Amino acid sequence: MGEYSTSTGSAAGENGIKRIPMNSVWAAVENCMTKKDYVTAKAVLAEAGREAVSYGDLSGQLQVLHERIALYRRLGEFTECDELCNRAVEILDQLNMQTTKAAALLFVNIADTLIAEERYRDALRYLEPAASILEAEDEKSAALASAYNSAGIALTAIGEYEKASEKFETALSILLANPANVLDTATTHINMAHLINVWTNDDETANQHLITAFRLLDSKDLAHDYRYADTCLSCAESFEYFGFFLYKNQLRERAASVFAGKA
Repeated sequence: MGEYSTSTGSAAGENGIKRIPMNSVWAAVENCMTKKDYVTAKAVLAEAGREAVSYGDLSGQLQVLHERIALYRRLGEFTECDELCNRAVEILDQLNMQTTKAAALLFVNIADTLIAEERYRDALRYLEPAASILEAEDEKSAALASAYNSAGIALTAIGEYEKASEKFETALSILLANPANVLDTATTHINMAHLINVWTNDDETANQHLITAFRLLDSKDLAHDYRYADTCLSCAESFEYFGFFLYKNQLRERAASVFAGKA
């Protein structure tokens, strides 16, 4: 069925349990995402999930579910996405991994789904333990910044503007410490512009965040892969909202170039 084959790459793990070839799965999915071939991406992950179940590979199942949640959220298929979230939490409990970094990353993934469904308070209930786990792991990790960013979005949506500002500022301080976090830094500036727009209506400050975000996305050192394209499309919507049409057009053109294989 395409790039991923269940007949190669499997290996025995702990207790003799066969493990699905996760590297092959991720490579196939990334290839599909670059082409915007979401149908094949769904099929690849579904097949990998079935294989993991047949092996009794709970760890593999959890990793596949994590990726499927993000994909189904992207496609707006929230009923299926909610089912995947519930199943992932069940497996997390089976593995007794509720306080691990893997759990925290899953919680952020689930929270982002709930935010997309406008279930902001439910999202915060996942983000609080996620942040606690990630803070204990590494106070300067991009994963922790992601949790703070998601919390900031949810808090903005429910009108907790001061708390949202604190989350975004903390996320930004983490991301700025590592030059590799350019895309997430740009997204944080966009989030802060939206917060300022509904909180203080300070156009000058909001515009400065938007300009900074574009400059970051305009960096010549960035790899123009599908993650870059996704960030460009997401930010382009915000630039359009704020009336920065030139920036919007440029980012959409770049994203189209990536997905067309011309980047």
